[in-house]
Amino acid sequence: MTEPRLFDNGELLDEGASIQPAQGPDYGQVRRRDQIRRSALWAAYGDALGWISELVDKDGLSRRTLGKPLRHPIGWKRRIGGRTGITVDLPVGCYSDDTQLRLATARSIRPDGFDMEAFSKVELPVWPSYALGGGRSTGAAAANLAKPKVQWFANTFKGWTNSGGNGAAMRVQPHVWAASTPGDPKSFLLDVVKNAICTHSHPNGLMGAVLHSLALASAMKEGHHPSPDDLIAATNVASNLPELIDGDIEVNRYWRPLFERESGKFAEAWEKTVDECRAAILSIAETPNLEGGKGYEAIINRLMLRDPARLGSGMLTAVAAVGLIWCEPRPENALYIAANMVGTDTDTIATMAGAILGVNAESAPPVEVLDTELFISESNRLSAIGDGQKPPSHQYPDLLRWSAPKTQADALFGMENGEYWVEGLGKGESMGQPIVAPDPGFMWQWIKLAFGQTLLIKRRKVLATKISPTLVRPSTRPTNQVQTHGNGPNRGGSNQTKADDRRWSDGGPARAPSVNDSTRMVSPSELEAMIAHLRSHRNDDKTVGQVMRRVANRCTPGQIGAFLAEAIECLREPFHPPGMRGE
Repeated sequence: MTEPRLFDNGELLDEGASIQPAQGPDYGQVRRRDQIRRSALWAAYGDALGWISELVDKDGLSRRTLGKPLRHPIGWKRRIGGRTGITVDLPVGCYSDDTQLRLATARSIRPDGFDMEAFSKVELPVWPSYALGGGRSTGAAAANLAKPKVQWFANTFKGWTNSGGNGAAMRVQPHVWAASTPGDPKSFLLDVVKNAICTHSHPNGLMGAVLHSLALASAMKEGHHPSPDDLIAATNVASNLPELIDGDIEVNRYWRPLFERESGKFAEAWEKTVDECRAAILSIAETPNLEGGKGYEAIINRLMLRDPARLGSGMLTAVAAVGLIWCEPRPENALYIAANMVGTDTDTIATMAGAILGVNAESAPPVEVLDTELFISESNRLSAIGDGQKPPSHQYPDLLRWSAPKTQADALFGMENGEYWVEGLGKGESMGQPIVAPDPGFMWQWIKLAFGQTLLIKRRKVLATKISPTLVRPSTRPTNQVQTHGNGPNRGGSNQTKADDRRWSDGGPARAPSVNDSTRMVSPSELEAMIAHLRSHRNDDKTVGQVMRRVANRCTPGQIGAFLAEAIECLREPFHPPGMRGE
């Protein structure tokens, strides 16, 4: 192999450092925006195409396509909602849970960073109400996060340490798209890890998310698809993950001890997973030099990805997605091959390969996916964040007043003006009459959210009325900007005034900014400093009170929980004044 090129031969860079390619395309703002936009569109296209062939054999696929070959996304029928669900006509370009959760991740990224609290306590608990597909781990994790006292870094749902599927890997691309320096893993990798472990704590699932994000970053940085050497170099970066998470309070002090209590030392398990990942990469790099479908078939067989025990592996899915690109670098052809490889995880491999292929694609997909305008607007927003700008972001509820829907059917409300309201996501309009479910108390409703996403959402036959929407946290955007994204009513078009802008946020009346708003997230190092200050002054009640007030004013609910756990442990320790430790 040649010397790895990715990320300084696999070593983590210093904070804020980046590597500029010696040659290649222009990485200015316009090029970056185009890369991200096409990556997002091709990822959604791969999902929409591959979802048609997911979990069926050749006869089942033929029934879904009415006997026609599967070449592009089409309209088709599918049963959703399990035994009590419905068979529904899905429009051309309709995407699955892979893209739904990618959009949820993207919404949670703000100019001041990844809002882990909003993602874990709003996006994930609401998602099952409109999910089109989804794995067991993601569903179980989302249900557990709906409980008020469960935090993302302690989401110990049943089977949480065995969650090695690809449900995290398929959704983490927005962290790379929004990174200020994709050439520096530290600019996005910790957010990828946090995103992953709230649903997929097994090293296999975590490796899938890490490896895929590094492969995508390599494509953006280098201007070409990752080679086998690039992918091996990515595993060298991944091997440093235990050291990377050492500096994060929530991951290192809370998630890792919980994991190790159940599964042994994380560093040892991670080292084993890195070795397995390298072996998988080398095994497919050494397959016969076949191209197109035959080459990809050989990769699938080598990785045994039709084996039910390996079918949805996070790590192997990430490896297979890049292997597909080695066999066929043309996006349309590659995703066609992936979608027609029945018996594999067609939609997830296609969507992950599409994200990487799209970075350097010469054109947009041949068929528009559902909600194309939303993908373009979100990719532009993430690109702007990466460029250091502060574009408008989604307005989430105040988490201190927020309660997740009790059941999947409780997320949708009616409003007095005839519109709909989805908890956590905001206003929407009907796209037709409700579809009656076998259970007479429930229905399904197509709606279009105000910011452009289409949902098929489970609902009650008789909707509760939303008179006053949940109060939301104030936006971080400047008050003289016109809202162009999110759920708030544009009551004056381009002439919307500053007063209107302050009065309305996410459709509800404004309130004074709360000191408890989780937009006021402090950095891990600052939280560590608060804990250290408390520890060194734990016998001074006044100082203890001052530190606690500062934490309450500036930290997210999750950070407050982490601090309180440390504070209780600290304050229970015997205090020895200086010079009286008996040393």
